[in-house]
Amino acid sequence: MMATGTATAVLRDFKTRVSAVATALVSRDGVVLYADVPTGAFVDTFAIMCATVLGAATAANLELRKAPPEFVAIEANDSTTLIAGCGSKALLVAMVDPTGDRTMVLREVAKFAELLAVN
Repeated sequence: MMATGTATAVLRDFKTRVSAVATALVSRDGVVLYADVPTGAFVDTFAIMCATVLGAATAANLELRKAPPEFVAIEANDSTTLIAGCGSKALLVAMVDPTGDRTMVLREVAKFAELLAVN
């Protein structure tokens, strides 16, 4: 795993590149490893719910004998939250404006998830 200072710098760069409202690196069981979220947000709740969403999607796919999802997108009127596997032990979460370039955001999520992979 990369050093905390390096991970922080990489995640700040990621947040800037995708114009995210919030970013987080979360363990697959919902523990916050790093978060840059708006003031007043309950980051622990945010993290555990993101881990739960990806865990539920994985269970649903496996129940139908399909591969686990690479990412889950939660679409809302004012935001899109992307939750992507980041190695076998972590998740990369980004909440972005839904009017942005989705293809670019997905490409950046995949790139940074690989860079930050926690195995």
